[in-house]
Amino acid sequence: MIITKPEVEPDGLYNQGQAAKALHIDRHTIARYAANGLIKFKVRKAGKAMITTGAEIIKCWKSMYL
Repeated sequence: MIITKPEVEPDGLYNQGQAAKALHIDRHTIARYAANGLIKFKVRKAGKAMITTGAEIIKCWKSMYL
């Protein structure tokens, strides 16, 4: 995981791949974090994609480093 705060927009929407890239971790790791409740994803109605906000990404990062 990245040591510095991820560069994401708090109100922005990110899929699992984008969230993993922002945190510098593998997509499978972000799925495991979601399963363990470290980051919350919602299912987007259009296309049924899993999405999260930048604020959730930052919250996940803070839970690891602060």
